[in-house]
Amino acid sequence: MKSILSFFFTCIISSVAFGQNIVVNGDLEDVNICDERTARCSPAGWFYFKYDPQGFANPGFRYKTISASGNCHFILLAADTTADGRDYWQTKLLCALEPGKKYTVSLKISATWANPNLNDIGIWFTDQFVYATKDTVFRPDNAIGFIDAKVKAIKNGWFLITKEIVATNNASILVVGNFSKKSNPEILLQRNLEKKPVFIFVDDISINCEKNSPCIVNPNLKDSLYALKKRHSRYPPFTNPFPVRKDSIIVKEIPAKAPVNKVDTISISSIQFALDDYRITDKSVLRMLNPLRQKMNAIEKMEVIGFTDDLGSESYNLELSKNRAASVIKMLANDIGIDPKIIYVRGEGISRRFEKKELNRRVDIYIYWK
Repeated sequence: MKSILSFFFTCIISSVAFGQNIVVNGDLEDVNICDERTARCSPAGWFYFKYDPQGFANPGFRYKTISASGNCHFILLAADTTADGRDYWQTKLLCALEPGKKYTVSLKISATWANPNLNDIGIWFTDQFVYATKDTVFRPDNAIGFIDAKVKAIKNGWFLITKEIVATNNASILVVGNFSKKSNPEILLQRNLEKKPVFIFVDDISINCEKNSPCIVNPNLKDSLYALKKRHSRYPPFTNPFPVRKDSIIVKEIPAKAPVNKVDTISISSIQFALDDYRITDKSVLRMLNPLRQKMNAIEKMEVIGFTDDLGSESYNLELSKNRAASVIKMLANDIGIDPKIIYVRGEGISRRFEKKELNRRVDIYIYWK
């Protein structure tokens, strides 16, 4: 009972050529052997919202359905008769979206009702993995539907649907499911299916970026996603650490206790970091630091201290916090012009200062004036 998108082709739409697919395991043929059951539980690199994956058709699955290609596809529960829950699958894109950049989304679908059912399938881009402990319905305002998609009949009752989109944010997580604002009873009543659930089969997912504007792929990401095999724990498997790439900047470690002559503090708590990333993508950070250009001669030294939320291991988060701090130092040195010799860095690792986890993914800057 799941869904997916497909890397199916390189095409030309509106005179724009698309090529590079940024979806991991979009054809779902690489299957995860979960640690808990030593069985084929999920497509590698994909994660179900709940702790117990279901609805993934593969050669060992009891539900015999012909896939659009290969042997595997999602069986997505789009509307249930007994509970207000739906199926959702998610993965991390090989690189984050770039606002203003065009992408072609394609997937193959088949349905148990009104095939092709374009009303109950959609995608959602977000900046972090989502985890739920029970059946859930998500209705984000920025979800993307396929009512206006191009549709092409293929074979065995499958249809290829494609749609060109323009990214509006730097999201790096792709979620597939039914994001309709209607409740499940409303959906079923509208289709005269009060006693029958609605399923959609999904195969071959792809999101292709423009050929002349490829993204820079993290070479470790696919292996990191494939390595997460724990699928039936009540805790999300993606809290396990991803490898953090080492930053090339040379920084000085500072003692844990800050000097007493601290005069001013700038707290940067709004920078959003991806799960395994430490790059700064929020342009407003640079604007906030710009006033330091006029005060550089008055600065004796600066401390840059990185923090993370409490997802993942302590060792992973300590390294990640150092790299986040190093990214801020690079901005201070390269974009503002601060002498790197007076900048010191420290990674504090996990922070629980704020109730909202995203606020703990931050970097604090301490300025010491002459």
